[in-house]
Amino acid sequence: MIQIRKILRPDRLARSLFDRLRRVGPQYDQIGPYQIRLLANGQVLKYKNAFHLYDSALGKIASVLYSKYPELHAIDVGANVGDTAALIRESAEIPVLCIEGDPALHPLLAENVARLGPGVEIEKSFVGREGATVNLTSAQDLGSNACLVEAVDSQGSVKLRSLRTILADHPDFAASKLLKTDTEGFDFDILTQSLEFIQQTKPVVFFEYDPHFRPDEPHAGLATIDALVRAGYSDFIYYDNFGNFLMHVESRNRDILRDLDTYLASNRRHGVAVHYFDVCALHQEDAGLVSGIRSLTQG
Repeated sequence: MIQIRKILRPDRLARSLFDRLRRVGPQYDQIGPYQIRLLANGQVLKYKNAFHLYDSALGKIASVLYSKYPELHAIDVGANVGDTAALIRESAEIPVLCIEGDPALHPLLAENVARLGPGVEIEKSFVGREGATVNLTSAQDLGSNACLVEAVDSQGSVKLRSLRTILADHPDFAASKLLKTDTEGFDFDILTQSLEFIQQTKPVVFFEYDPHFRPDEPHAGLATIDALVRAGYSDFIYYDNFGNFLMHVESRNRDILRDLDTYLASNRRHGVAVHYFDVCALHQEDAGLVSGIRSLTQG
């Protein structure tokens, strides 16, 4: 099987994975007013049934942000099948740019975006350093939650695009006040490479904090937090991977930020209880939103 996969072109590999997923019965999730078709072999419904706050915080954060910015636009990096876009639009028809490079997910993403109505755009790209390439046959979990950490290859056939160049093609989202990333190991890279946009636009940034994808870069998480602090971000709200509110930390309390990073490292060494954090970072201009977000997401 491995040998067969290596000789498939990326487009044929994507069709093969999508056809395999389609043969299994469909799963649907009701997210606000939207019925979203999920990956047939996905675990989202299982997690939601077991952990009632799983994958719920972002929708509440978007509603608080919308109350301040009625023209709110959002960027969803690692859009997967569009379920996060539905979550962002749960309480208001917020325009969302769905950025997803995994070709195996594009048919299902397009199907779900059609359900979301006007205002949602799709960009079929992986975000990364402009000009870098990846070899999709080396990607992990293609067709579900693709991880490209081992797939970066100077001879790869799929080019990464920076957020800056993507936004040049989607100018309506150039001033988006909500930026979400969930890219299985590329989140820190994407945020640090997108600092020009972040410094100019000052969006609320919601990202997966999971250093274990890059064991050779153990300080990448804290380095990303430090970069955001230098860009004027003052408040960080942490959620565990089950969706539970964990704590609010002000940027001046770097010891606590470091301790949270150390906690994840201890999990990886001694037995995992919490796999990763979701972090909501707010610029000092939006620090007044912290209380509203806390009250809605503390369960």
